[in-house]
Amino acid sequence: MAMETSILTAHIAWGLCADPGDTIAAGLIEREGIAGALARVRSRESLSSLVKFLGAELGPERTLRHHLNSFRSLDDPARVEVSLKRQRLAGIELITAEHPHWPPGLADLGPFAPRGLWMRGQQPCVTSQYSRLAIVGSRRATSHGVANTQALVAGAWCDQSVIVSGGALGIDTAAHRSALDYQRGGVAVLAGGLDSPYPAENTGLFAQISASGVVLSESPCTTRPRGELFLHRNRLIAALSHGVVVVEAAFRSGAMNTASHAAALGREVGVVPGRWSDATSAGCFRIARERGAVILSEPADVAMLLPTPAGGSS
Repeated sequence: MAMETSILTAHIAWGLCADPGDTIAAGLIEREGIAGALARVRSRESLSSLVKFLGAELGPERTLRHHLNSFRSLDDPARVEVSLKRQRLAGIELITAEHPHWPPGLADLGPFAPRGLWMRGQQPCVTSQYSRLAIVGSRRATSHGVANTQALVAGAWCDQSVIVSGGALGIDTAAHRSALDYQRGGVAVLAGGLDSPYPAENTGLFAQISASGVVLSESPCTTRPRGELFLHRNRLIAALSHGVVVVEAAFRSGAMNTASHAAALGREVGVVPGRWSDATSAGCFRIARERGAVILSEPADVAMLLPTPAGGSS
């Protein structure tokens, strides 16, 4: 059943004026509904009245005023219309928690679960009975790291697995290409709008993924990727997956952030070890030390991170 245009445009508007995980926006939406909350922000109601309506439990008055003022300044009905037009032209669909293909694992994010997901491709890929394995790592992947990624995906242990990654250059790209090469399902989780996917170098790859898998984002069309959106994106990669493997990572990196989210959510985390002297191994050893990640001694060990083929309910 198609989503009502008023609801769809409200989702777009909130996606453009409130960052993922914004508790003030979430509180207002919970009380008024997504369209009602937008109407209230767009009304001539004073900030003082809105602050009083929200109540002190959502935060101090100064914080509420700051957020509400930000929503009003960033809300742009004309941009919402442009976003909606691009979405329809590109064949992108917004789904919410009521949709049959909404990934149930996102519920583990609690109040930080996304309000909706913009998707292009085969939506059942994120709710199939197959296990979902996230493979992430450095954008500056070594040839050794790329080969290890291919080995992880190629084996029989991934015959009934969907490969999830973030679409970035380096290890993410190797994971996605390997999933296509070995006919695994694929999920690419992006940090900006799907109308202009980032990085541009992978535009063709994203088209290939959407033909047999799905490309998704919690940001509406016209959203440009920026630093904090990549960090928000990482929690989705973790929640969508049953297990996460970090192939190469610096001591501080996005892959580290994804692994931390995965561990906090109770997902299995594994790392591919490297040489002590390699900067791209520092993050892997750190995850093993601080998060108790499994050190994979061979590609087949990845099976330890995944449920049996009959599972996959997360």
